[in-house]
Amino acid sequence: MQLLMARKNGPPKPPILAREPPNAHAVEERLAQNEDGFRLLFMNNPQPMWVFDAESTRFLEVNSAAVEHYGYSRQEFLTMRITEIRPQEDVPRLLEDAAKARSGLRDAGTWKHRLKDGRFIDVEIASDRLTFAGQNAVLVVARDITEQKQAEKALQETERKYRSMVEDAVIGIFQSTPQGRFLTVNPTMATMLGYESPQDLLACVNDIRGQVYVDPKRREEFSRALEQQGIVRNFECQVYRKDGRKIWISASARSVFEDGAVVRYEGMNEDITQRKLLEEQLTQSQKMEAVGLLAGGVAHDFNNALSVITGYSGLLQMRLPADDPLVRYAEEIAKAAYRAAGLTRQLLAFSRKQVIQPVILDLNSLIVEMEKMLRRLIGENIEIFITRDVGLARVKADASQMEQILMNLAVNARDAMLQGGKVTIRTENADLDETYSLQHLHFKPGRYVILSFSDTGCGMDKETLARIFEPFFTTKEPGKGTGLGLSTVYGIVKQNGGYISAYSEPGQGTTFKIYLPQAEGTVQSTPAVRTAEILPRGSETILLVEDEEALRTLARNCLENQGYCVLEAADGNAAIATAEKHSGPIQLLLTDVIMPGMNGRDLADRLTELRPTIKVLYLSGYASDLIAQYGVLDPQILLLEKPFTLRALLIKVQEALRPSAKAKAAGAS
Repeated sequence: MQLLMARKNGPPKPPILAREPPNAHAVEERLAQNEDGFRLLFMNNPQPMWVFDAESTRFLEVNSAAVEHYGYSRQEFLTMRITEIRPQEDVPRLLEDAAKARSGLRDAGTWKHRLKDGRFIDVEIASDRLTFAGQNAVLVVARDITEQKQAEKALQETERKYRSMVEDAVIGIFQSTPQGRFLTVNPTMATMLGYESPQDLLACVNDIRGQVYVDPKRREEFSRALEQQGIVRNFECQVYRKDGRKIWISASARSVFEDGAVVRYEGMNEDITQRKLLEEQLTQSQKMEAVGLLAGGVAHDFNNALSVITGYSGLLQMRLPADDPLVRYAEEIAKAAYRAAGLTRQLLAFSRKQVIQPVILDLNSLIVEMEKMLRRLIGENIEIFITRDVGLARVKADASQMEQILMNLAVNARDAMLQGGKVTIRTENADLDETYSLQHLHFKPGRYVILSFSDTGCGMDKETLARIFEPFFTTKEPGKGTGLGLSTVYGIVKQNGGYISAYSEPGQGTTFKIYLPQAEGTVQSTPAVRTAEILPRGSETILLVEDEEALRTLARNCLENQGYCVLEAADGNAAIATAEKHSGPIQLLLTDVIMPGMNGRDLADRLTELRPTIKVLYLSGYASDLIAQYGVLDPQILLLEKPFTLRALLIKVQEALRPSAKAKAAGAS
């Protein structure tokens, strides 16, 4: 085929390199000088090239690269129009560009081209007008950019996913300079620190060390670790929010180096404030449990010693003439022991090892009955406001312990308001769900009655608040308090299956909230207390079983002094052996509940098989939940709580031996 080219004016131009779009004017002049050179350049160019008629859009010539790349033969190309390799939607634009080419305008851009197998590719074209075989034609060079487009699309998708991952992440993501300025932050990071948007955070914070870190030294430690190690994981610190509130975060980051120098930090922050709060609650709870175990153990052993002291002082008073000067000494010994026993009971309450008698209670009624006494206790310069829920549910708790809670909280409030103030007592029902229990360690979901006790006193700082339930912790002057008031409240609430929380700030007063499980049933009244005037006597035989020798000796002396015959044993096995050897009747088994080896309940079961008519009276200073393991909380079972007085012991023994005397002797202890 001959290529007939029109000669253009102007000096000859150098040949165009293979991968660059050829200049049609230069090609025309070059062909005029060397038609064979143009054919070589056109046909062997590695980029697809063709010439088409600007009027009819028919292909006039194509090169080998076009044939190979598009899949059509040269003959097929020369029977086609350029519109046939374009998507239908591109044809109008194509014809518009062809018209521009006829006017002499050059064109460049990207298009979709269809291959013979039907696939579409992305191409970048460059075109120019020329005269070909006497016709107004357009020379086109096409470069396949499909892979490039796919790579760009993949890159854009990756960038989109990355942006989405960063923007929508549930943790804070940041970039910052080593000098302490944020470069980028995601929305979560901004929200975490209390800012409306990332832009707001970047505009307001220009010094991370001074504006964000609660302790600037922690920022220095963070930076030092990054520069030395290149990466830091789970770095915990406190930071300020925009509103000044403090939160805990856990930061993980890496250093980015350029030319051996750190140019920026990249990392993420997680808000762990809730986790730290739960950790503090767990630590406090474990500490209280440990102190409780210690206090309970000490109190239990101390109870035995106090029983001996009060018992022998009682024996002295009984045997000495009323006008004997030694009687006063014995009375003083007894008074001191009773005061010590009061402290012991408080320790047992804290450690939840106090024997209790839970009944169905209406807290509203109990508060009404206590109101006058609370007003006298608090004083005239403090107002009391009581708000009661008229539909308040019932609770199952020990009535005397609930009264003790109100008195202890009232005394605590009074001491915090020396210049007067206001106390607010409120009751309400509450339904705590799973969400609440997740935020408050050890709280179980369920329905509760809430007793709130608030004062407008001096309040407490965080450090004091963390210790208020510890035994013997007090902020009062020496001699002004034992430090057992709030620890007793804590123990009582826990022993009755409830929870207690305290909220306070310096100068803002204090609020205690007590949560007690709701209970079904009829409110039970407390029997009236009457005191026996004369110590009962008897002649029955009593089998006394107590592992504490001093207490066993005291009880034996007291019982024998009142006419009883006493058989004694240090443990269950010895008691069974004694009962088997004794030929006479044994009317009463007086036994401790918790003993080494055989416990009191098992001993009672064994002895009732040997002696079916024997009565049983238990001794214990342990908590009801511990005693319950041995089945001693049945209402028909008689129990004498340690430490006990001789009067209480004798009254309880009479009650066990003569059930008809129970009503007369009730409450004599």
